[in-house]
Amino acid sequence: MSRKHFFLTLALTLFLPHVVSAHEDDGPPISITSPDVATTFAYGTVKNHSLIWNKSGKVLIARVTFTDAEQNIGQPNDDTHEFRLPGVTFDEAKGVFFCHDREGRAHSVAHIKKVLFIKTIEVLPNANIRILHPRGSVTVVLEAIRPNDPAMHPAPANSDPDTTHKVDIDKVLN
Repeated sequence: MSRKHFFLTLALTLFLPHVVSAHEDDGPPISITSPDVATTFAYGTVKNHSLIWNKSGKVLIARVTFTDAEQNIGQPNDDTHEFRLPGVTFDEAKGVFFCHDREGRAHSVAHIKKVLFIKTIEVLPNANIRILHPRGSVTVVLEAIRPNDPAMHPAPANSDPDTTHKVDIDKVLN
């Protein structure tokens, strides 16, 4: 094999995996791993979790409480940690939280939910907060896909299975 062929083959084998991996099959278009890490009970469970908007820092925070209640070793202990999720923006007028994908497109990931006098932040169906805590080492990840992704919304029961359907984001938010 000549040198030209060798280097061409080498360049293609090194370059092609990057081209293939640039497709949307890499997972969700948005994946934000919190820069904050924590340590908690090695065999603890998640007792509670919520999202909080820090107005002054303009950052979404995931607050997670772990408990060792299932260990049956006396009085249960709780351990609460906060994890920043940078890159999330808040549209106060709409009450919606957005993230941007690699192409710069905004995707809604959460919204303000008001019940009586209490406001909470609720993750939308196209987003997910994952709390990873193997052996007590805690990481929080926000993942989201496009709200109009066909995987998010099954077709109506009486529709043709070969046709596509559109999703109205306003209906999802309300």
